Amino acid sequence: MLLNNAPDEWNIVSTKEVYSNYFINLFEDTLDVQGQEKIYVRGTRKDYSTIVPFISDDEILVIKSYRHIVDSIQIEVPSGYIDEGESAKQAAIRELKEETGYSAKEVVSIGTYTSDYTMFEQTGNLFIGYDLVKDHEQSLGLMEQIDVVIMKINEIKQLLLRGVILNAGSIVALYRALDFHKNNSK
Repeated sequence: MLLNNAPDEWNIVSTKEVYSNYFINLFEDTLDVQGQEKIYVRGTRKDYSTIVPFISDDEILVIKSYRHIVDSIQIEVPSGYIDEGESAKQAAIRELKEETGYSAKEVVSIGTYTSDYTMFEQTGNLFIGYDLVKDHEQSLGLMEQIDVVIMKINEIKQLLLRGVILNAGSIVALYRALDFHKNNSK
């Protein structure tokens, strides 16, 4: 790892990979910061895509997904890791199809973000899907338990404001998508 923008007093002494699997790689960097040694733990995770599917001008297709780590059903929008050889847009299209059974005739990129650059290197890619067609059955993985629900935009806004929607990727995607949709509606 090369530091291009760090203060002059920051230098990497060594980097050691301490854990690695398909989803995450964890490292311990030994840094020299102003003459003092500091161990910095960081991780890299696979990049992912999130898509906000508009079923109509005032409705969004959301998923209610069981999440093991919090042992609860969460309201989200379709999202998933980008497979090797796949573009961010292709991943968004695939995830929409797998998680909902819908395809979007129009998919628009609305930017990227990172959820935690203090410890993890990972990019979330954000998309909107328009002109949806239900043309498949869900194709869920072993750990996916997902119900598809259509919600009014105003209801989603209220859930966001009340803190009911908890997934950071869905929160960022929904706020950006709602802004884009409001300012670029057909």
